[in-house]
Amino acid sequence: MFGLFWLAVLGTGFYLIRRRMSASAASAAAASDPMAQAQALLAERFARGEIDEDEYLMRRSALRNGG
Repeated sequence: MFGLFWLAVLGTGFYLIRRRMSASAASAAAASDPMAQAQALLAERFARGEIDEDEYLMRRSALRNGG
């Protein structure tokens, strides 16, 4: 019974470490990609209400089509 407890503790620790490492790797990859960064900024501006839906869709389309 005591061994199962430590197995659960180690399994949980391993899961949390792997989850954190994959999240930080994904954010680092997104930070190095200028297109992903531009799309994230555009989505943030839309979410804050700085731009309306039409402008958001137009700018997103422009980003995807290269200008």
